[in-house]
Amino acid sequence: MNKKIITLILALAAVCGGASAQQKQGHVMRPKPRGVGKTTVVGKAQLEVEYALNATDLRNPDTYLDLHVLRAGTQLSKHYSRFLERGDSLYDAYMKANSNAEGVPSTFYTIGREGQYWSEYQSTEIFTEQGQQTFYAWMPWAMERYNAYYTEPAAQQQWTLGNVENKEIRNVDNKKGNAQGSSRTHHFIASDTLILGHRCQRATCHWRGRDFEAWFATDIPVRLGPWSFGGLPGLILKLYDTQRLYTWEAVSLRSGTFPITKRKYEGFHKDTRAHVHKLQVAANCDHLKAGGAIDRRTGQLKSKPHPYEPLEKE
Repeated sequence: MNKKIITLILALAAVCGGASAQQKQGHVMRPKPRGVGKTTVVGKAQLEVEYALNATDLRNPDTYLDLHVLRAGTQLSKHYSRFLERGDSLYDAYMKANSNAEGVPSTFYTIGREGQYWSEYQSTEIFTEQGQQTFYAWMPWAMERYNAYYTEPAAQQQWTLGNVENKEIRNVDNKKGNAQGSSRTHHFIASDTLILGHRCQRATCHWRGRDFEAWFATDIPVRLGPWSFGGLPGLILKLYDTQRLYTWEAVSLRSGTFPITKRKYEGFHKDTRAHVHKLQVAANCDHLKAGGAIDRRTGQLKSKPHPYEPLEKE
């Protein structure tokens, strides 16, 4: 792609806004089915948590935008999409049984609400290890050449916690794949609630341009949560921004031994969070332009803009 189109993609990232909650906002076309392919077991988890993303009814997975999975181990953790995992597994099984097939049923990749669309929060796998998080990001249709990975420090949020005043907490490694950090003094707010039978405390933070509230369970000593959130003295079971554009709530907890697997991520290149984020925002704002779609009649780039509010505004 020429430099003019790349510049246009990055410019699109700066002009979107005004999206409503509870939807895949940009209505971006999904990439071609990929399957799971060959994977390698890179670790073991002792805890598996499933989070409903933007559910309208927690009792009905068909109303979730996605079902996120966190597998937390002593040295390594993984966060990924259960819906995409199911679709990829169905793809592999179908292609094995129908080796001459040119495609697969669309139902394989329409699990959940608005499953026909791409979302960066569904098409990203996150590995947390030794205080670092590595993100593997699949781009939408016509932008697969930008598939990339990047690494940044884990648990960057600065939280205000609950129930005790002026308590010093050291953000130390609890052997759950979490970041280490220095001592900080937090001002606490008395507030708690019950989630999946666990008494949870409230915490708040301002992170990358948004205000967030989290509910964490101190009786589950895992300093992780959905997406890239963590660093609290207990597992985050519920998280949302204060506008409720993005909400996660745990719908299941399991203890045991769970494999942490890693794909080959063929074609992925090393990148930065800033660049990947700009591409993702540009795709949501105007996928046709960002993907370089050309109008055959005019020879100009096609355009179909959508309002969009990313999780991370900075």
